[in-house]
Amino acid sequence: MGRAMRTVVGLGATIYLTAAGWFFILVPWSHFWANHVLPGVPLWLARLLAQPALRGALGGFGVLHFAVAFVWLDSALRKQ
Repeated sequence: MGRAMRTVVGLGATIYLTAAGWFFILVPWSHFWANHVLPGVPLWLARLLAQPALRGALGGFGVLHFAVAFVWLDSALRKQ
């Protein structure tokens, strides 16, 4: 794979990971979650998804996405 292609793939992965990080941090605490996600799932799952601990775990998963995006970006910048 050429250098330009590696750069494009790395940049694409970084953009994806950053967007996914924002999604997992913001959406579980938004009105969208309460109004669209929870009513559309079975009651037992809605109870689980409404728990603040699970929402916090999803937020932590979002922070993990940011960390991985930073490592990808840092690695790409060091290779140039």
